[in-house]
This record gives sequence, structure tokens and C-alpha cells, in this order.
Amino acid sequence: MTRGIAVVAVAAVVAGVASRVPAAEPIEQATAGVATLAWNLVRASGSGNAIVSPASVWEALAMTHAGARGETAGEMAHVLGMPDDRDAIATAAESLRTLFAEAKGEKVVLDTANRIWVQKEKPLEDEFIALLADRYAAGAGIVDFVGAAEAARAEINAWVGDHTARKIPELLTAGAITPLTRLVLTNAVYLKAPWATPFEKDATRPQPFHPAGAGPFDVPFMHRSGRLVAAKVGAGPTAATVCEIPYAGDRLAMLVIVPDAIEGLDAVLAGLDGASLSGWRSGPLEPRPVTLALPKWTARKPLSLNDALVTLGMQQAFAPGTADFSGIDGTRDLFVSAVVHEGFVEVAEEGTEAAAATGVAVGERSALPRPEEPLDVRADRPFAWAVVERSTDAILFAGTVTDPR
Repeated sequence: MTRGIAVVAVAAVVAGVASRVPAAEPIEQATAGVATLAWNLVRASGSGNAIVSPASVWEALAMTHAGARGETAGEMAHVLGMPDDRDAIATAAESLRTLFAEAKGEKVVLDTANRIWVQKEKPLEDEFIALLADRYAAGAGIVDFVGAAEAARAEINAWVGDHTARKIPELLTAGAITPLTRLVLTNAVYLKAPWATPFEKDATRPQPFHPAGAGPFDVPFMHRSGRLVAAKVGAGPTAATVCEIPYAGDRLAMLVIVPDAIEGLDAVLAGLDGASLSGWRSGPLEPRPVTLALPKWTARKPLSLNDALVTLGMQQAFAPGTADFSGIDGTRDLFVSAVVHEGFVEVAEEGTEAAAATGVAVGERSALPRPEEPLDVRADRPFAWAVVERSTDAILFAGTVTDPR
């Protein structure tokens, strides 16, 4: 079996009962919103390696926004980086799914799927069901949260496993589904892509990695030389080296952002937003000779995103009695009670295998450059990374590596 990089990101929004965005094309707003969400969630991930799938979280929140109204909807739209317009958000979601579908090729597998899970005999608004079916391709499954919550949880987890090549066996952990759950919205993303130019296994050898605040330790580093899109960016504490490593077909790439300072990751992350990559593309980022050293790493990290989303401005959705999801069932009884995310990543010589799943559960209250010296890109200290669609810079996965062991 071919080993690659495996990224698994799982987010679940569990709900119970109880700034204006400038005009732009929906796809442009969405890609900027996804990138902003990516770096906000990475910054909120705490210590250790961070792994998130902002594209999956964004789509799940977009589907949930379809049932939100009033200020609740406005706050959610702000977090999405979109106007509070259900049609514009649905159009952006369709554009993102089309974009990712077009990134597939002979060697690249990239699939996305949406589904909603509804309590049997639970009345929902026709407009909400139609919008999710027509614009998000989210078919409906009927389950019994009230009488068989664990069976419903197992069915949802099995669907997620089927759509993530079994990389995410348990999106919803024990207790996530209760007899008060009425609706679960799920999104799954799966990617398997080889590098355009694989790293030679014979060139992989142990070298020191320098963590922040501790002594170095040896880990396997992969090596290659050649022309890659790369540059020095920033200045002072935010100075870093950026390098783009393309996958087969050249539509997708891994972006590696290595701070100049061994303890510079936090400062570099603080400066990243939805416009960072496009700004680098219009400035210093260009093809050039590169010598690249990238560690192999494997990591897994579960996250709770409640506090992060509240900090970003999504406050009413979590407030029983204040949240307005009347677009789902015509009542004011629904609120978001939990958002969880889990990721797994493995990086190796051949390429990338990645999966992500997001669930929202709703319940009831109860030109050729001149010759130059190669740029040395050595990811031997804590660094950030992202898997991006190169024509729009839409981010599928993002994270940090603070310890590749």
C-alpha cells in the first residue's frame, strides 16, 4: 500500500434546544473566508501540532447558516467571511465544490460529500430541506435520535467512515448524540494526491529538528532540489521562507511556511490572514532554484472549536433562548451546543492522503529569472503548512508542525 501524507480533520457542531462584507464574487469571498478561518482555527489550536480542515468546517457552517435567521445568521455569515445572504453563500459553496472537483485528475482523488440526518417524524421547513438538497447536494437520512441515539450515532459515523477511506472512524464520540438531538449535518472531504515530483527515499536521512524552547532531536528529513515557487517573506519577527510543493496535475500544492527564528512560529501565524498568499503571489513568490528539506511527520489532535468560534463573533448560535434557527423548524428552540474537530496527518515521500469530516448536530432545549543561488528551504523548526488549490488559493487543510516525531 502506498504511504503518503494523511490529513484527517473532523469537526462536529452539536446543537441543542434552548461586519458587513464588501461586495465581491462569491467564490472570491469564500476562498478568502476559508483562508481566514483556517489561520484563526490554527491559532486557536493551542500547543502541539495543529491540524484543521477549514474547507470542511466552512461548508458545515454554511449549511447550518441556511437555517439561521436574524442576528444569529449575521454572526455566522461574518465567521464565513460572507454577506448574510443564503443564496450567495450557497453559490459560493457550489463554486468551491466545483473547484475541488476540477482539481481531480488521473492521479489525484478528491471527493466531497454532504448529508443531513433527521429525527423521524420531525417536521422541518420545506425551504431549508430544499436548499440543502438543491444547493449543497445534501441528501437526507431518517434516524431515531429519541429512541435509539447510539444506533443513530453509529450510522452517522459509518457514513463518515465510508466517505473518508476509514480515516475518521468516529466523528461523533459517545454522548455526542442524545435523545434531544433532532438534526445532524455532515460534510466529508477525501484527498489522495502524489507529489508532482516524489521525494527519493534514498535521500531521506535523520537530521536535527529544533523545537522552540528545547534542545534539538533527530527526525527523518526528505530532500529534493529543483525549481519550486518560493520566496523570503516578511521582516523582523515575522520573517519566513515560503515554499510551494505541487502535487500531480499542478492544481493542488502544499505550502510550507518556515519562520526564520526557531521560536518565530507564533509571530508568523499572527500575521497570516485571508489575503496572505495572494499578496505573496503578487510580490516575492516566484519559481526559483530551491534545495528543500522537509521532515516526515505523523500527528493527530482533537479540538473543541466553541471558544474559537465565539471569539470570532459567532455568539448567538451557542446561546439557548437567544439563538435563532427558526429557518430549520420554524421555532426558536435550537442552539449550537458544541463544535469539535479532529485531525490526523502523515507526510512521506510519495504524496498526500487526506480526509476531513464536519458534523452539525441540532437538538431541542430540554518569465525565467536570472541565474541565482538556490533558496535553502529547511523546515527544521516549528513551521506552518497548508494544502491549497493553486488557481484560487482555497485552503483544503492547514496546520502547524511543532514536533514531527
